[in-house]
Amino acid sequence: MSTTILSFASKQIWPQVLSVLHTRPKRLILFHTAESTESSQPAQRLKEFFEQGGIDSSVVVELQLVPHDDFSKIIDVFASIAERLELDDSNCMVNLTGGNKLMALAAAEWCRLAGVPCFYLERDNRVFKFHAQGVDLLPQPDFKLDIHLARELDPLNLLRCQLGDSEVTDPGQRLKLNEPGRKLPENEIGPLLNRDVDFRKFLDWDMPSQKENPGDALEYATAVTLLKLGVPVVQRSVRLVPKLLRGSGREEGELDLIFNWTGRLWVVDCKNRIAADDRIDKLRREILSQTSISPRIAELLQRLTEELRERELHPLKQDLLNIAEVGGLLGQAICIRLNPLPPQANDFAQSRRIPIILRPSLVRDLKSTLFPNQSAAMDQLRALAVARTRAVS
Repeated sequence: MSTTILSFASKQIWPQVLSVLHTRPKRLILFHTAESTESSQPAQRLKEFFEQGGIDSSVVVELQLVPHDDFSKIIDVFASIAERLELDDSNCMVNLTGGNKLMALAAAEWCRLAGVPCFYLERDNRVFKFHAQGVDLLPQPDFKLDIHLARELDPLNLLRCQLGDSEVTDPGQRLKLNEPGRKLPENEIGPLLNRDVDFRKFLDWDMPSQKENPGDALEYATAVTLLKLGVPVVQRSVRLVPKLLRGSGREEGELDLIFNWTGRLWVVDCKNRIAADDRIDKLRREILSQTSISPRIAELLQRLTEELRERELHPLKQDLLNIAEVGGLLGQAICIRLNPLPPQANDFAQSRRIPIILRPSLVRDLKSTLFPNQSAAMDQLRALAVARTRAVS
């Protein structure tokens, strides 16, 4: 018998995406409130995502308006939908994850009264199920979803579904390994990086790069490393614009790399800039090659160093904040740099749990980020992930 999922839409798309992937329902009823940013617009984006092939499924999506602050009315809406579609415990489940606490409580109460099972999805992909028995709603043993349940979903489609105030104006390049890339041993990536090899020779892409930038080499090297570690596809140089300013010519920003991994949307920020201290050191050496440095020149150089640090710090913090927000609540940001960040920026990144990875340790640190707490079993899982990626390439 076909299954219907009743669920609350919110700004976070993953509870809906993962629950649909896990249950494979024939129908999804997305309840949303009249609040546009937090509920109705995300519901519409989810509907478009599912209907336009975001998931290889024939799920029929229906949107249903529901109040956010009327306990009894919420129950009445659930009851009305169930009566119209002839839903009961044999063909229906409720996802309690979205919505506010009052909405979740009302949905759980309807499940208890109607005898319909429900579940809640935690951020670590743990599913807590509840079954109605008599007048009680009883917890069932929890379980974890497969961390690679969503591995085949296109990261660009997920990004479009997640974005609220911005939209994609240029999808950039879709990167996958070519034949030489698939044959490239993982332990050769580091030495190739040290020799500044062009990593584009290990990649296939759908669109040529529109322009070349100094940071491109690090982006391509990072993409090859991610793909070698098992990520199915990497989208590069995705350009965004604020929806309210569409047509104004103003660009909001560019996402260097995005990819889908372990039920999360990952955003990578790559910068190949020379740090302020290194630039001043270069200038100091050049001055010393011509003459000695007087106390006044030393003072000016120190002042210039501090000014450059401050000038770099604000946009750097903004970059880190933007990439952290794009992925959503269940997203993950990574910062790839040629040089260590200034202490203030490093503390800022750590406070938001953004890994800072330097080019010399690119392979090792990306591996530990993608496979945290890796054990022998996890190493085997990673090998299987890489093998699956190669099989579909």
